[in-house]
Amino acid sequence: MYPVTLMKINHCPIKVNMIDKTDYIKNTQKAVNDGMETFLNLGNSAIDNSFSIYEQGIAARDTNIAEARKQFEELESNLTQKWENQKEQFKSTALKLSETYWPESKQLMEQAEKLYQDSYDVFNKNRKMLESNIDSSVKSNLNIEKKSVAQLRKNFVRGSENARKQFDSLVSQAV
Repeated sequence: MYPVTLMKINHCPIKVNMIDKTDYIKNTQKAVNDGMETFLNLGNSAIDNSFSIYEQGIAARDTNIAEARKQFEELESNLTQKWENQKEQFKSTALKLSETYWPESKQLMEQAEKLYQDSYDVFNKNRKMLESNIDSSVKSNLNIEKKSVAQLRKNFVRGSENARKQFDSLVSQAV
């Protein structure tokens, strides 16, 4: 024969706290809505902060380029002035010596100086043209970058607004 096991049955009913299903659904929906609201707000905030920092960086680069150009021009002006002073001292000394020992040399020195000055003027003109091209290229690139960042920001904001509309639409359908 088979062994028989007796089960003890508890006749005391156990009280189970039942959560009202509608309250549970409402609370869950509210938590989801609040979470999504927070997520959307954080997304908008992140977009604003990120692009503001990026735009500040572009503005800082623009300012730094202008400041660097100004410092370079001051340095160049100082060096040119010193060079001119040294050139004049050398020329004066060379002319005195050459006039003393070789009277025709004054005319040759003047021709050489004119040739040198013409070459220097051509070099200066080319340098200024190159600087101008570099400056306009940098400004153009910064302007393109500014426009690209503005468009990118607009696209991100539009995407965020669309997400908000979809969320609001889903919430209104759920109610």
